[in-house]
Amino acid sequence: MDVVNNAINSLNSSTFFAGIMMICLNIGSRYIQINLDESTESYIKYALTKEILVFTVSWMATRNIYMALLLTAVFVVLADFILNEKSKYCLLPKKFLNSRKLGEYTNNKIITEKEINDANELLEKAKMQKNKSNQLNYLDAYNMNKF
Repeated sequence: MDVVNNAINSLNSSTFFAGIMMICLNIGSRYIQINLDESTESYIKYALTKEILVFTVSWMATRNIYMALLLTAVFVVLADFILNEKSKYCLLPKKFLNSRKLGEYTNNKIITEKEINDANELLEKAKMQKNKSNQLNYLDAYNMNKF
């Protein structure tokens, strides 16, 4: 156990390990473009990417592997079970789930009369612009056929 603890303490203070974690963070955050075949990309996308990214962010913040592992474990339990409405262990109240779903459909925003008028004006401008473009196209076609 002492050997493992010494190895982890060594990694905690390693700038090389910090660099590797930064690269993992960038890959997970999609800041670095990597050309992979579809199967490899799919595997990376769906196999533990979220957990690796959370671990990387936690480690970068704490510089402590044990704390990063603990934070990652807490995140996984919260995200995958306690706060996941599809989990049988979800602790979110049903009332909250229903109101959130309703908010997805209504966008939680009442459209004002001014917004309706502005949208109608924009649609009228678009119609006029399209008509003018069509007229110019017909005129060009007529002029081409004239000669």
